[in-house]
Amino acid sequence: MLNVENVSVRFGGLVAVDDISFETRTDSILCIIGPNGAGKTTLFSVLSGFLRPTSGRVRFDDLDISSMRADQVALAGISRTFQIVRPFRDMTVLDNVMVGAYASTRHYHEAREQAMHIIAEVGLDKKRDFLAAYLTLPDLKRLEVAKALATRPTYLLLDEVMAGLNLPEQHQVADMIETIHQRGVGVLLVEHSLAIVQRLGQHVLCMDSGRKIAEGTAEDVIRSEAVQVAYMGVGNV
Repeated sequence: MLNVENVSVRFGGLVAVDDISFETRTDSILCIIGPNGAGKTTLFSVLSGFLRPTSGRVRFDDLDISSMRADQVALAGISRTFQIVRPFRDMTVLDNVMVGAYASTRHYHEAREQAMHIIAEVGLDKKRDFLAAYLTLPDLKRLEVAKALATRPTYLLLDEVMAGLNLPEQHQVADMIETIHQRGVGVLLVEHSLAIVQRLGQHVLCMDSGRKIAEGTAEDVIRSEAVQVAYMGVGNV
């Protein structure tokens, strides 16, 4: 269970996240949608330990992770990707993923075996010896997910992992996400593609100006009048 309780984040007079509450379980995929500047990435940074909330708290099972550092949150079982891919460009795919594996082991052969398994799972096994600098954008997205998976998370936070991909490429990544989820990893996904939200989102939350404006099934949230106005710029409230 990931439980967010009345979380707010303020930067001086700017309220980036405004009293957000929700809970989700590892057996569900939660999609967070909303316009640019809605506070989605700031919320992700709180959940992953990169930012501390100004008020409120985040609980992961029975553990309060609100004041933990990012490395402590990762060791507790929550790992994330970033909107902008961040590979070690002069290292191979295998070595990139092994860096993540060292979060759970200090033994080279164990880290390598773990990385090899994850690389195959995300569909990069034929490119494991490629330098990251030579990967295509879709493969770099897969590599980011592999690096996060290598820490052995219970919960995986994916921040706009579809950005820059065309629709067929998005669905290929969605296939990968479904496979990861089916083996018991919880997924929280920030996403703009409504086709992917409708496919993956068993539970959908929409943010606007730091606030939660709708929550429920993908169909109910997307059809909400408040979401139509804030996210798609149509209708009136």
